[in-house]
Amino acid sequence: MKLRRLFILASLCLPMGMAQADDNDDFGVWTEISVEKHLTQTLDLGFEGEIRTGNNSSTIDRLSGGLKLSYKPSKYFKFGACYAFYGDYSAEKESKHSYFEDGELASYPLTPGYWKPNHRFYLEATATKKFWKWLRISVRERYQFNHEAETTVDRTEFEREEYFTPTGPVRGDWESYNVPKINDCESQQRLRTRLKFEYDKKGVDWNPFVSVELYNSLDKAMHLHKVRTGIGTEYKINKQHKVGMAYLYSCHLDNNPNEHKHALNISYGFDF
Repeated sequence: MKLRRLFILASLCLPMGMAQADDNDDFGVWTEISVEKHLTQTLDLGFEGEIRTGNNSSTIDRLSGGLKLSYKPSKYFKFGACYAFYGDYSAEKESKHSYFEDGELASYPLTPGYWKPNHRFYLEATATKKFWKWLRISVRERYQFNHEAETTVDRTEFEREEYFTPTGPVRGDWESYNVPKINDCESQQRLRTRLKFEYDKKGVDWNPFVSVELYNSLDKAMHLHKVRTGIGTEYKINKQHKVGMAYLYSCHLDNNPNEHKHALNISYGFDF
């Protein structure tokens, strides 16, 4: 029943994401690289790196790198543990403005762009089954813990005074001063469930796929936080090298339901 619901979500969300494009949408390019070393027949150690762009691919939004240990006791099951460090970029932002009685601007704060350091840990389990010698179906369950470190940013306050004289009010020149803005540390827990359908036929180097992933927040009461769908393909250059390309659509269901993320995902993998 759970697989059936995920499949229905993938069928509905993916075309909806392709069709929706408004002022609240954002587009980015996510570039990934992975290197995996086979330690034994069942144990692998890998590195994963990623660069993400946002704001319609005009700025770099995320830089990340992590180490992952994988254990595959059989062809049906795989387990993994990973630690990653990443930085999320918060763009320059103007906060709440204040105005004089006639509507002219009186003051406003300006927060410069800054990087937010994050630590991520996750544990995952993947079950895979092949049907009709060409269709591979997998379900991945991942527990994810994110910790955003505390950061301090010098926010600039711009304001001008209004003086009252016998001839009427007079407004002074703009003045500015810095006020430290402290972003407290924050932790988040997610339970991510991904269902993936992949064309995998012996002797064929192309592996097209479609997937849907549910992000359930475990903070306070458990609830559905985000849905991400994807469609793409991987190409096996040889036994060690592979490349991939996919379209990803993400919709947030609690923070900003009107904001949708579109991404072109480009990946390269090296196994040895």
